[in-house]
Amino acid sequence: MKYRVNDTLTLCKGRTVFIEKDLTESGKKFDTSDVDLVIRNAIVIGADSVYIADIAITDGRISAIGGADDKACRQIDAAGLVLTAGRVRTVSGGLDPYMLEELLFSGVSTLTFDSRPSDNDIKMMLEHPLNYCVFFDGKQHDTDALLHHVGDVAAGRIADLFLWKCERFNIAPEKIIKYGRCIYDRSLTDRKDVIYALSYDTSHRPVRSASVFFTSHNDVNGYFGGLYKTEHTMIELDTNK
Repeated sequence: MKYRVNDTLTLCKGRTVFIEKDLTESGKKFDTSDVDLVIRNAIVIGADSVYIADIAITDGRISAIGGADDKACRQIDAAGLVLTAGRVRTVSGGLDPYMLEELLFSGVSTLTFDSRPSDNDIKMMLEHPLNYCVFFDGKQHDTDALLHHVGDVAAGRIADLFLWKCERFNIAPEKIIKYGRCIYDRSLTDRKDVIYALSYDTSHRPVRSASVFFTSHNDVNGYFGGLYKTEHTMIELDTNK
């Protein structure tokens, strides 16, 4: 179903949203010649508004929002689907694989912790395609620094995006885009474990993890070890602001 400006969408549990504008109809189209992926005609639920737009992704981040040109490029047709950025969730206590999987498939992309995770939790985290924000110095979470990277559909943010049918919103995604790569596609299978199989390239060699990890300490490499450094992307947050 194709939606238009002024349409009202009914999401699961009776929630409704109103489409305010269509950015794909703007006169100036953004260039797709150098982008990695374009998501076309998505209904974006952003931080401040609901709108229809094409989303360009380059090097794992959102590089343009608006209307894409007609050049041939790698793309996903999201007409009729709702697009959201992955949510941020704070967790307390120990982790388990079921919990991490359920959080991911309910639209959460990034976890922060109330306390320093255990070694077992760290090992488990490395096996799941989520972002982890770990603060070693005991300071309060710097939400502004973290949200500069995740949590919204905006240029420059990490492309952790979820596509939903209205009736399955925040329950069962149609596709999960992790750091610009599609790691889950319901049209291929309902099995959640396929998300991990799709993390390998066509030559069956492991590729750099789509997960992005956040820390406030330079010596995090020593704590997490070489695997963390070589297989995951780390971004240091400035917690002194």
